[in-house]
Formats: sequence, structure tokens, C-alpha cells
Amino acid sequence: MASIPGRIFALIARAAGNVNPVIVQKKKKNIVKDLRSAEPLFRHYIPPLGYRFRRTDADGVPMEIFSPKKGGSDNAVLVIHGGAYISRMMFYYRLSNKRYSKASGGGTVVHFDYRCAPEYTFPAALDDTQKVWDKLLEMGFRPENIVTVGDSAGGHLTLDLLMRLHDAGRAKPKACVLMSPWIDMTASGDSYVYNYKVDPVFGIRGETPTPEQVKELLGQSELYMWFGDHDRTDPYISPVLNDYDSTYPPLFITVGGDEMLLSEAETLAEKFRAAGVEARLLVGDRMFHAFPVYQIFPEAWRAQKKIAAFISRQLSVEVHRCR
Repeated sequence: MASIPGRIFALIARAAGNVNPVIVQKKKKNIVKDLRSAEPLFRHYIPPLGYRFRRTDADGVPMEIFSPKKGGSDNAVLVIHGGAYISRMMFYYRLSNKRYSKASGGGTVVHFDYRCAPEYTFPAALDDTQKVWDKLLEMGFRPENIVTVGDSAGGHLTLDLLMRLHDAGRAKPKACVLMSPWIDMTASGDSYVYNYKVDPVFGIRGETPTPEQVKELLGQSELYMWFGDHDRTDPYISPVLNDYDSTYPPLFITVGGDEMLLSEAETLAEKFRAAGVEARLLVGDRMFHAFPVYQIFPEAWRAQKKIAAFISRQLSVEVHRCR
């Protein structure tokens, strides 16, 4: 059973954040404007005591670098933000900086702002992600010392980066954390139907459409404009359809039990396990999309602690350093 704060946050998400195409049309919502509404908040950032923060770029891609002033390590956590490929980086992603730095043994935490739809479509965001990856290597970080963390579209970008590195025969990050990865643009998972009536972000309360109706409804959504004219079944557009092998890194996946995206998270974990790769799946009971990101209710705190423990284990960092 979800905690009371968790249920309250779900109600807020249902009231203010629902992006189901029926709701969007009924309320005459401007998705781009709504998803970018928090961007101007807290442009200036003062890091916690003992940490430094600076802005730079990777061949024109804006980056933020957070690191300890003393006792730093050679590890790095690359955070790839979500936002349906429409929203740019929000201020609240910085709330995890200290936790991720400690989890990586005093590592550097990197955020960046990739180009978004509708101004830019695939593969603009992926190209920007690779530029940042290459920049990290230029800065001296080794792939085996880097963990990537991505939520929603950021989880999708994480997998796309892995596939691009794989296709180029290049080294991949040590491990990846995916929070509610949005990786099936065909909307073919069973949860798109059975969770339609309970998902506070993507669904409509009390309604259970057929699979055909779900695909028709979602096919009309502005959320899908990011990939332009590309085929929805292309593995780079729907990474859940890709075939993975044993060269891919371990995954830690979180997803809400009430999400329409639940099935694709489960399928991805199954595919990695079938390839002989570790894939841990944490399903938050009665939880919603990307719930660990918000960190203001018990389920999110517990998920973040498990994510930190996974990062520490993958980078061989002693757990007591993450407390």
C-alpha cells in the first residue's frame, strides 16, 4: 500500500501533470508550455558545503559538473534527464547530486541539456548525449568508472547511447540506472491497457480501452512528435524491441506499479537477463511515473537508497561512504 504522502503526490500528478491526449484536448493544454513551465525556476545553484559546481559545454551542449572539493574519485555519474523529449532539464534533478557523488565514492556528477522537440527531432538528443559521453572521456573518465542514470526519456536515451556505442564497437558505461524508461513507442505492452484507468500521468480514471483504442489514442499524442517520420519499430525509437547481448552493462530499473509503462520495463529486464546480464527491477506498489526522482515521500526515498547502493556496488565503493 502506498504511503499517504505518496498517494497525495499521485493526486497532484493526476490533477496537474496528466498528459493523456483526451485530457489534453479536453483541458486545451499546451504540452510544450506545460512541460517546460518549471524551467525558469532556480537557474542559479549553490552547491552544498564541501562541493563545487561549474557550467561548461560539450561541443555546444550545455553541461553542469558537480564534484567534491576534497576526497574526490575517478568515478562519474552521468544523469540524463527526462521530460518526454520536450522538456529541458529541471532544477529538481540537482537534488540528487550529493547522493550520487557519495554513492560513487566522491565521484563527479554531470547533467546536460540536450536539444528537445518540437524544435529538434531524432537523432538530435542522442547526438547531444554522445557528445557529452565523449566529453567525459576527454576529461579523463574511463567507461568502467561511469554509471549513467536516466528517467523516462532519459532512460530511453541511456539505452540509445548503449546501442550506439555497441554498434560502433566502443566501450560502454559500467552500469545504468533507468527510472520508468519510456522505450516502447508502439504502446504494445499489456500495461497500456490494464493500467490505463489508474495511471495518474498517462491514463484516464475509470476507463479501460481496448489495445487498438490505446494505440489510436496515443498515436495522436504530441508526446510522439520527437521522433518525426522515423518508424516506431526502429530499435532506436523503441529500444524495448532491440536484441541485447552479454556485452551490455548491468541495469537497475525502477517503475511504478500503476504505470502504463510497466510492461516495457518488465520486458527490458527479461531481455537483459536472457542475455546473461544483471537486470534488477524495482516495482513501486501503487506508484506512478519516475517516482524516485521527486524524493519527497517514503517510496521515493527508499528507491533512491537502493539506487545509491547499486551504484556503489557497481563501482566497488564501500557502502558506508554513501550514508
